[in-house]
Amino acid sequence: MVEVIPGQASDAPRLEPMLDKTLDRVPVIDELDAGKRFDGDQQRHAYTARGVFANIPNKKNRVHPWAFDPVGSRTEPGRTSGKTKQFRRVATRYEKLAPTFLGLIQLILGFINVKYKDNQKVRII
Repeated sequence: MVEVIPGQASDAPRLEPMLDKTLDRVPVIDELDAGKRFDGDQQRHAYTARGVFANIPNKKNRVHPWAFDPVGSRTEPGRTSGKTKQFRRVATRYEKLAPTFLGLIQLILGFINVKYKDNQKVRII
């Protein structure tokens, strides 16, 4: 599931609605891999209430750390983003209209999914 938002908007508030949309399409998600920017108590409680283990690294200032698997594949979202930026049109943002850019991203993610489908397990990013 992909969504285009303004560049100055934060990603963190959008993760919970995206998780709901994904759970409508995929009934069970075992693990959510994300970066430190998604490390908030309210967000983590929302994930666990949906039965999803949030594999998110704890921020440095966290007093009571949550369970986290540092060996897990939390770098997957960053690698997928890097793979999309190998396509010049995405890296330079030629498409200025959101619907056109979203269509291009979905097409590129389809290419990436076909190319890497056999050697990696399916992940919801």
